[in-house]
Amino acid sequence: MNSKKIMSLLVVFVLLLGVFDIRAGLAKANDRLDYREGDYLVHLLQDGDGKERRFAFTPGNRITAANTKLRLFINAREVEHKDYTVDYDNYAITMNKAPDPGAEISLKYAINPTFEWEENISGTSSIGVALPEGDGAARVFKLTTRYVINSSKNVSLYIDGMKIRPSEFTFNPESQSITISEKRPAPGAKSKIYFYFPKTSITGIQTAGGEPAAPAPSGPLAAPSPNPAVEPGFQVPSGASFPGTITQSPNGSVTVNMPKANLQPTYHSYLMIKNASGKLVKQIRITPGSPSTYSWSKLGLSSGGYYVYLKTVNQSGGLAASVPQFVPVNQQPEQIQVLIGGQRQAYEQAPVNSQGSVLVPLRSIFESLGATVEWDSLTQTVTARREGQTIVLTIGSNVAYVNGVAVTLSVPAQLIHGHTMVPVRFVSEALGGVVEWNEASKSVIIFQNKPEIPTSVESEKTPVEEAVQEPSEPSTSSPILENISKGIKAASDIVFVIDVTGSMGEVIDYVKESVISFVDSVPSGSNFALVAYRDINYVDPYNPDFEYFDFTNNKHLLRVQLEQLVASGGEDEEESGLEAIDMAIQKLAGRKNSKRIIFITDAPVHDKGTSQGMAGFFLEEIIANLPANQVTLDAIAPTSGLAYEQISQLVQAGQGTLYDIDAATLMQLQ
Repeated sequence: MNSKKIMSLLVVFVLLLGVFDIRAGLAKANDRLDYREGDYLVHLLQDGDGKERRFAFTPGNRITAANTKLRLFINAREVEHKDYTVDYDNYAITMNKAPDPGAEISLKYAINPTFEWEENISGTSSIGVALPEGDGAARVFKLTTRYVINSSKNVSLYIDGMKIRPSEFTFNPESQSITISEKRPAPGAKSKIYFYFPKTSITGIQTAGGEPAAPAPSGPLAAPSPNPAVEPGFQVPSGASFPGTITQSPNGSVTVNMPKANLQPTYHSYLMIKNASGKLVKQIRITPGSPSTYSWSKLGLSSGGYYVYLKTVNQSGGLAASVPQFVPVNQQPEQIQVLIGGQRQAYEQAPVNSQGSVLVPLRSIFESLGATVEWDSLTQTVTARREGQTIVLTIGSNVAYVNGVAVTLSVPAQLIHGHTMVPVRFVSEALGGVVEWNEASKSVIIFQNKPEIPTSVESEKTPVEEAVQEPSEPSTSSPILENISKGIKAASDIVFVIDVTGSMGEVIDYVKESVISFVDSVPSGSNFALVAYRDINYVDPYNPDFEYFDFTNNKHLLRVQLEQLVASGGEDEEESGLEAIDMAIQKLAGRKNSKRIIFITDAPVHDKGTSQGMAGFFLEEIIANLPANQVTLDAIAPTSGLAYEQISQLVQAGQGTLYDIDAATLMQLQ
């Protein structure tokens, strides 16, 4: 071989290494911004192993010993500063004693001006930035951010924790400045001022000189699209303008209608049901353009109060939701139920209907409404007081007194089975409540102050800690992963290949919350790795196309890694699933245990045979590579459409099982 050919090959080899290094850098888990807790930012470290005392870290902001101070926490308890040292120059922390195996380690540091973080604001994935502190006079504040922003829509401003009305400030994306209007006082001295802008308004990254940076390379696995695109803003309106409707029927059912207009094929819509405490209990995917009716009893809802609303999400995580509606559910309509603030009340003597008025035990209703009660047995009189209101009722009398003013009752207070019963409507309204009667469910509904029910992604999550179970406790909340684990008879090396585009938020939560019980149920000696993917054809300026977390048998570390996955990005329906599976196959090569991939997606894959220039592999290539590398592939994916046609072939080649993704959520109707 002549010297020119050798030199050409070396150049190609170096270029390939360079591209690989760029992609590897993008895939680091710690490239993310940290998250906020009050006026602090939190950065997670790797769990303890009982031996290591020195831990490297890469915070989401440039921190020094001069601009902030790090605080160390182990299992949520702060460690005294004398028990560790911090190397700010090399971003490392050394502890006097190695943390116990599995110990959860985190750092906190105070928020200073220019620090940035990720946060969900009113259901929108946003970037928060700390502005300079107030001085009592300044009204114009300069925004310093690593991002290029092209819009002033949906921005938010908070001063000392209080949200400022949109009419009281303006944001100029060209000058990167926020101006507070004369309608309100200038922020006081040392006031904490936080500004938020939605991720959908980001068009690039600032260079050191302040100019927009070039888009990041799209990956070594396929040639990038000649015109990479950022997904346009989400267009479905929230609140009263949301296009879908929820109609309640007298027969104890609800009909959902979601029109197709303005919805893209990559949008997904759901019926969301929360209990009276605001916790999500059901999430049901609905088909736009096709009205669906659900029975409360068939949904498995017990008697009580619930909030229902519709939600639509797109591939990049944008979402819109309707206004939550309160609905009473009574599975025993022959018995009257009373709901106060949405909560079902339990009484020793059941409520009764007397001449069209519902009577309830006096002490229970008064105390539930926050009133103090006095009973005079000689005069058979009850006196209740709450916030300046005084109510006096006498057993058998049709006249009651509110602050000394006589009021005629439709039904008197009376003794029933030894219990003093009073008319619930009169009592509730006298104490400032709003009372409704729901005939269909035979329910009295009382609100003194109707609560604000959030529809954000955070409000729909179950804390991971609630889902973690000890190995001795069998899990009944994740049937799909349970079924997969039953088929694993020997120690295995398992790679979760997970689509993390925006529409996958709920399914990612399912995996996060159920993977620990899955890890506990597979044979000992097994190891687990993660490959998260998006689409190499679309630029996400703050999240890489691929993220890889190496094999581990530490379930707590695996949970921390899963927690770092964020659903975002994606525009067209197909995603880079074949590239991700190939990456998993390469990571499994040479390992001694049985090899397995669990592929999780709600979308088809870009196939080089049908998406020339947008994919690095033919579907047939990956189909052939699975048995050639002795890799079993199970999938949690759609069971219809193009995605089913493609993924069913992968599952067949990998001798695995295909599970319906519509069942892959802890809250989903089974």
